Formats: sequence, C-alpha cells, structure tokens
Amino acid sequence: MYKNYKVLALGLVMAFASCQNKKEGTKDTTASADSVKTDTTQRPSPKNLTYKVVGTLPHDTAAYTEGFELNKGKIYEGTGTFENSFISIADAASGKVQKRFPLKDKTMYGEGITILNNQLFQLTYQNHIAFVYDLKDLTKVTGTFKWPYEGWGMTNDGKNLYVSVGSSIIYKLDPKSFAVTGQIQVTDDLGTVDQLNELEYADGFIYVNKWQTTKILKVDPASGHVAGTIDCFGLLSNYAPDYTPKSDDSVLNGIAWDKTNQLLYVTGKNWPLIFKLKLD
Repeated sequence: MYKNYKVLALGLVMAFASCQNKKEGTKDTTASADSVKTDTTQRPSPKNLTYKVVGTLPHDTAAYTEGFELNKGKIYEGTGTFENSFISIADAASGKVQKRFPLKDKTMYGEGITILNNQLFQLTYQNHIAFVYDLKDLTKVTGTFKWPYEGWGMTNDGKNLYVSVGSSIIYKLDPKSFAVTGQIQVTDDLGTVDQLNELEYADGFIYVNKWQTTKILKVDPASGHVAGTIDCFGLLSNYAPDYTPKSDDSVLNGIAWDKTNQLLYVTGKNWPLIFKLKLD
C-alpha cells in the first residue's frame, strides 16, 4: 500500500481518496462523510502510551501482512500482493506456520481479516468483494459480499464488523448483510486522521495502524477521537538489527489482541518477528 492522498470538497460532501502506488496497481478510495458526526469541540492531545516488549515470536517474512488476529491459541494472518495472497494459521506459542491457504484467483489481492461467530471474513483490495469462510475449513468460500470501496483493515467487537478504507473513516457493518450501519470519523486534537489501515478491537477501543508510520492509534469508537498513540519506532531495528527490509513497504502493520494476558501482538509486512507488547 503506497499511499498518497487528495481531498476534494464538493459542496457539503467530503470525499476522501487514497491513492496507493503499488507495484501491481494504484489504490483509490472514496469515502463519503455525509452521515459522520464531527465534534468541533477542542479535544485533548492523544496520550503517549508506553509499553514493554515481553516476548517475541518468529514471523513469516513471505507474509505481506494485511490482517492479523489471535483466536484460540492460533495466529490467523491475511496477506496481500497479487499472485501471493494467502491466509495462514500459526501456533501462537511458537509462531510456527501450520497451514497456508492461498487465494485461488490470482487477480484477487487479499487484505484485512477478522473472525466472528466461527467465520473468517476477508477483504480484498480493489476487487470490491469480501469473502466469508467457515473457520473449520478455509479451503472453501462459503459466502461473498460486495463492497463499494477499497478494502484495507477489518476487526469486530463481537457483534459488528469494522472496516477501514485508507481514509479517516472506519465503517461499521452488519456481519450478516455487510450493510453499513454507521461510520466513525477519526480525529485527534489537530483534526481528521487518515491513512487508517489494519484494525484490532480491544477492551472497548479500536487500535489502528496508521499506514507508512510507526504509530498505532488507540481510537474511541463512540467519539472517533484518538485517545492515545503507541510509537513503535526502533522496535524492529533493536531486536533484528541484521534484517534488511524487502522494500519501502516493509512497515509496521498487524495488531492482534491477547485478551487472556492483556498483550498486543504486533508485526509488520515481511518482518521476521512478532512482538508481544505490555502496555504500561
């Protein structure tokens, strides 16, 4: 996802367009803000959230991470790029990849994933399709939904799906129909915040990778305000000093929540490690 943005104002309608110049194509996202309520009241600056690295796991460097989730002792990962998009399952204790399920249609570019009600949902990049799988058998697609925008990140709160499209808006969806039931305009003390990518819902907040940065944003879904930021600058270079990034796109992207141990698992595209973070 190589992303550059233009904002076009047409009357009362604000469209957010993200243009990502991938080697394989260009990413365009248009998201209407018609139904988004923006609180113009002065808001506090996001808190700087500190953390401790309490462990690491090996990560598949062939994985161009788009979606990342923990479920019953397994790490589920959705990856992108044309020709090499797949979903993998790894052991959460060792990080070892146990199974890999490639997208059969090589014109499809895999994006964010989430698991809800024993189903795995998977976005695609510019194909305007989302796939649904039975979690017990990821070899077969059990359903599809149309999606009018680009697909970037996805998560859920146990009832609703949340989808990012690279703009400053997170869409709230019905998991049965994929219909939009609400929108969250993400803002901080300076205004709207765009380039929202991989998502993870944890303890009432949505954690968001801000694309092409070392920042993870902690967003209040009720207000859309960024309550805090986690800066992962230097994380990879400190723990894997000999690692050479595959490209400028080998950046932080991937957040999974370990509810039992209250840990954030984070990784990046083609990174060699997964980090377990304990927030202070």
